[in-house]
Amino acid sequence: MTIVADAISSAAYIEAPRDPRIKALYDYWDGLRRGRAMPSRKNVDPMAIPALLPYIIMYNVEPSGYTIRLVGEAVVDFVGRNGTGGHAGSMLPPHAAEQVVSILDAVTAERAPKFRAGKAYWQPDKSYRDFEACFLPLSADGETVNIVLGGISVSS
Repeated sequence: MTIVADAISSAAYIEAPRDPRIKALYDYWDGLRRGRAMPSRKNVDPMAIPALLPYIIMYNVEPSGYTIRLVGEAVVDFVGRNGTGGHAGSMLPPHAAEQVVSILDAVTAERAPKFRAGKAYWQPDKSYRDFEACFLPLSADGETVNIVLGGISVSS
């Protein structure tokens, strides 16, 4: 799949999703909000988004940091292993792990989605490939982010 966007030479925040998969995940999340700042995990129905499941990664927000709750098959294939149960960034080089934690911190503190796009710098043998990602907050109580729903799409 080719990302529908201008080529981006380095990873950066973007205003809104452009990749069709990331846009579809964001639109689904946005529709679940129903006037709220963010939906809860119980609102997310995997059966409603089967085509997007391979591109999803979910993080639990815990006092000690972020743990990987779920990793979709396309993400596992790209990274080369399944990090479920590990800490956020555990599948990445240190500089990339720090970036992921920084993004998760921002989503959690601001209770708002974040979007990134660029080159897959965190995979040295695949750094020429473009990616786009979203990080979407979920809240069990409507106030505090307790899960971050992520999506990542990488060009072929």
